[in-house]
Amino acid sequence: MSWSTKKMEGQEDKSKDIRTVFLILTGRSAHILTVIITGHLLVEYCLDQIIIAKVKDKKTILEKKFSEKLETLYPTWLPLHIYKNIKLLNNARNYAAHNLGVIDYKPIIYTPTRKEKTLIIPKRKNKEKIYFKELINSILFDLANYSFDSLCISSEPDWNIIFKTKKV
Repeated sequence: MSWSTKKMEGQEDKSKDIRTVFLILTGRSAHILTVIITGHLLVEYCLDQIIIAKVKDKKTILEKKFSEKLETLYPTWLPLHIYKNIKLLNNARNYAAHNLGVIDYKPIIYTPTRKEKTLIIPKRKNKEKIYFKELINSILFDLANYSFDSLCISSEPDWNIIFKTKKV
């Protein structure tokens, strides 16, 4: 159980649907790049939902790069710890994309108390995967339970948007 889930004991976890999608799409045996890219796409979906709900010139912003969308939303609609965690994920995605899948990272996650938490990961060959799954789950959890909730955005994923299908 992630630290994010623990901190919400006694409250409904509004992120469980989108985090379940992430776990289904990445599976147990997914390559680290699959984990990072899938997580990055789901985080971008969440950012797009905030843009659709709260930004006036949404069409122009939705066409921008991921980093530009992120800068548009911070600090107005995103708390600092979510912004920093998304930056970690975006940097890892960019680094992996430009270095043939090699990833350089420190296993840290920023918490709502603005502290940097270093994850203690057992020595396994899937250390990177464990870290990035935890980071992505934390981001998805925080986006749904902090930003979506305070902005009155539905936390139920829209499958048509996620999978780019036409609505029936």
